[in-house]
Amino acid sequence: MKLTLGADNLLEAAVLQAGVIPQAALLPVLSMGLSQAAIAAIRLNVFEHLHQQTMTVAELAAAINADEFGVQVLLESLEGFGLVQRQHERYQLTQDAIQYFTDAGDRSRKNFVYFFLSDVSRNLAQLEDKIRTGKQSNFHFAPPSSDCWANYLSFLETYPQRSLPKLMKWAKFARPPQRLLDVAGGPAQYSIAFCQKYPNLQADILELPQTVEYGTTVVEKVGLSDRIQYITENLLEDEWGSNYNVVLLFNILHNLSAEQCQVAIHKAFQALRPDGTLLSQEPFHPGNTRKLTAFEGFISLVYFAMSGARTWSKSTLQQWLNQASFIKLRFSQRQMVLLIAATKP
Repeated sequence: MKLTLGADNLLEAAVLQAGVIPQAALLPVLSMGLSQAAIAAIRLNVFEHLHQQTMTVAELAAAINADEFGVQVLLESLEGFGLVQRQHERYQLTQDAIQYFTDAGDRSRKNFVYFFLSDVSRNLAQLEDKIRTGKQSNFHFAPPSSDCWANYLSFLETYPQRSLPKLMKWAKFARPPQRLLDVAGGPAQYSIAFCQKYPNLQADILELPQTVEYGTTVVEKVGLSDRIQYITENLLEDEWGSNYNVVLLFNILHNLSAEQCQVAIHKAFQALRPDGTLLSQEPFHPGNTRKLTAFEGFISLVYFAMSGARTWSKSTLQQWLNQASFIKLRFSQRQMVLLIAATKP
């Protein structure tokens, strides 16, 4: 994925072609403007109001109790970024805005955008200080606010929906598993999928207190409260139990330091019964095998800003698994995700 600029008219095309303003300089400026305009519109509830009906500047300003002049400038900015369109004096949302910024659109997309624009952007704004001092806090263990954590859990609940069918097909076992430990399993989406596929499976989800109430409600809605239970523990400080057929480490390691990752992998080994399977899913990082894409570099930066961590390369993960005595390592790259399976001898 490469970030580029496209021209909206002949003048812009000529400027870009002539290199009057280099893309490398213009991209961060425009992306900053887009993100801040979108954040302001989200917090002012602009998208939901415009989705209900077309509105003039005055009508929208009155509806959201805001300054009319400021609302006009914001709408013009959103029009330039392709999120609203104007017909005479009335504004309405574009289809992209409906899909990504309203309740009528794709829920997983909206949750993704809201979490990144509101919570991730706050942490990225502190990037200079984090890099200079080397001091970072992991927001999983100390969420900055209840709203931040609610946004995060809502995002996690819908995040795996598209990838789950392929993941479940890829995760193979010699015999149907009986006991599963889902480490930092969040809103239980992976535990639910495995329990639905394997009728005799019992799942434990090891999670922090701020997640348990949300996840328990999700489990109750799908009628699996008798087979999925939450264990309120800290994955780094507490014991994980033992004799599990499967341990899931899904989307965890990129939120941990190198030392913490090795602790987690060792704990997974101890929690498994002989011939048990560790399954992990991580954002793909090419290591030194090739140049990173814009997305690969950005997403690693996000984890640094949010958790003081980063995405880890396949070779690094493989080394840690070998050091923990796992065998029969199996890897599969699916688009921007790396799937990992390993066996305890």
